[in-house]
Amino acid sequence: MQALLRQENVIFLEYCIKRVWMAAGASDIHAHYVSDAIGFAHKQGKLNQGLGVYEAIDIALNMGLLDIKAEPEVIAGGPTWATVSGNGSSGYWCLNIMADIAIEKARTHGIAIVFGGNHNDAGSFARYVYKAFEQDMMAFSSNNTVPLAAPFGGLINKLSAAPFDAIAPAGDRNPVWTSVALAELYDADISEASIHNKKLKGKWLIDPESGDLTDDVTPYAKPIEGYGRVWDCSAASQIEHPRTYALNMWNEAMTSIINPLGVPSTSLPTVEEVISGTREDKSATVGGSYYLCINPAVFGSIDDVKARSDAYISAIESCPPRPGHTVRVPGSEGYKKIVEKKQIVDVLTNHWDPFFINIAGRYNLSEKILREEFDALSAQ
Repeated sequence: MQALLRQENVIFLEYCIKRVWMAAGASDIHAHYVSDAIGFAHKQGKLNQGLGVYEAIDIALNMGLLDIKAEPEVIAGGPTWATVSGNGSSGYWCLNIMADIAIEKARTHGIAIVFGGNHNDAGSFARYVYKAFEQDMMAFSSNNTVPLAAPFGGLINKLSAAPFDAIAPAGDRNPVWTSVALAELYDADISEASIHNKKLKGKWLIDPESGDLTDDVTPYAKPIEGYGRVWDCSAASQIEHPRTYALNMWNEAMTSIINPLGVPSTSLPTVEEVISGTREDKSATVGGSYYLCINPAVFGSIDDVKARSDAYISAIESCPPRPGHTVRVPGSEGYKKIVEKKQIVDVLTNHWDPFFINIAGRYNLSEKILREEFDALSAQ
């Protein structure tokens, strides 16, 4: 069986991602934002938001859904809010602009929200909220996705499998940090389970004929030629708990319903429509996004905020564990990896060849060529 992981220098990965996206036609700043966010996911240990997530914008570019030359722009705004159109660009560029605007507005006014729309995939939202954390602020952010989950009790996908990140200021301890998907699984789980002959972690697939639930992806997984992370699936995925369902729909309200640029997941193309190009509408693959930033220093002492956070985390971590268990704080392991600043990171093996052979090869690049370039630059 193919090994699940390999290790690589994250600086090399970031160089390759930036180099390839620029070879595709991106500007330097656009390519920087893509490589920075994907590299950050590797540093955090969110491997399905690492190298393989590049495939999402590559597919959108190839299918004419992403305009690599377009620049996101602010189309409306006020003292505590703004609306940013991606103009068909990537979410990586759009979300960085949204984050920077929200942080600056919150610096003065205490709270700010920025809505985004007409952009494509943005990868891991951890990178965007972490920008606020670096300024001693809190942020939460998300975008919706093409339909990847069925409504609770439903048979076909209608809901997003949205990424969601929220982080609060902290002192010397790890912060309160939520970094999750608001669904049980998404496309990367299908490809990984199929390639490595594994079961899903729960019976989350819905047979399209019987409606029965299964953890076996084999009859339903639909590979996309040349890609190792983004796959389609002929079975819908279920939302296992009503609480997740409710949170999923709340997030949809934030990303696309109250958002003036929003397009709900129910109106977005399916994965099959995206990769086949059969849909006449060539708009971007994300229906809407938001970035909300809160600056606690406007309302009181930031030192007190940090002290309360540290005391809270300490109390949680010191809770006596049940026999055979440990007490974990969400996001703590990822945060520790980030502050350690280790250059060697894990990469999922099924993401490697699709990037270096299929995608980079399209621009007459390869792992060998890119490594030679990187080594030459490093030696300067």
